[in-house]
Order: sequence, then structure tokens, then C-alpha cells
Amino acid sequence: MILDDIRNLSRYNIPMAAEISAYLQATDLLALDQEEIVIDGRRLFVRPSVYTTRPATQANFETHQVYADLQYVVDGVEVIQLVSSEVLAPLTEYDSQKDIRFFSAAGQPTDLVVKQGFFVFLYPGEAHRPCCQYMSQSTKVRKLVFKIRMN
Repeated sequence: MILDDIRNLSRYNIPMAAEISAYLQATDLLALDQEEIVIDGRRLFVRPSVYTTRPATQANFETHQVYADLQYVVDGVEVIQLVSSEVLAPLTEYDSQKDIRFFSAAGQPTDLVVKQGFFVFLYPGEAHRPCCQYMSQSTKVRKLVFKIRMN
């Protein structure tokens, strides 16, 4: 997991970082709709979203097997919670079409505060619960989730 300002993306050895940076520089990020946008076939695509954050108790943890997530907050602030895989209890079977599996967790999560202009990079297998409220307040968030094929 990596958390940093998007301006520092090139500092990390993140696959497709150059393509993501080029896309961000060439795109009006506030004008994006909520359709999936293909950047490099199924190797790299982005899912824009606009939503209101919710209490963490109203969501489940998720993992992916094939894709890493680079979640970039364009506007707003949210908490993304992380837990160790040792405390996960499966709630669903793995969905290979959507590359996702949901879990509950017995352990205490770590809260990542992701503010406007920041990104979180999550490797496949890293359990995360996105879209959570910051400071117990619901907030409108505009976010881009880049899906990066890792295997």
C-alpha cells in the first residue's frame, strides 16, 4: 500500500504510472461521467465515481486477485480502512468477472485519510474498505479508480 500526493506518483515503481500521469494531465477530471474508460485495453482502465461517504460499518472489506487499484481522490475526503488478511472472514466467493471478493474483519482496521489530490495504491490481496466517512461526517467525493492488471 502506498499513500501520497498524486504529484509524487513518479517516485514509486507503480506499473503504468507514466500512462496514468499522462491521462491525468490530458483530462478534465471534473467533467468525467461514471462510465469505465479504457486507457490500455484490459491492462489499464479507470472507473470514475461520485458518491457520498458512509459509516465504515455499512461496508465490507474487499480484495482483488488480478488488478491493483490506484484510487485517486479528485475532490473531497474519505477514509479507506485496511486490515491484515489474517483477520478476514469471507462473506462471498471470489467473482472472477469483477475481480472481487468481500470479507468481514475481526481486527482493528487502520484508517487512511485520503484527501483531495492524494492517491492510494493497493496491491492485489490487500484488504481495503473504501468510501468511509472522515470525522463521522458524510462528504461528497469524486474519485478515479485506476485498475492496473498485475498478472
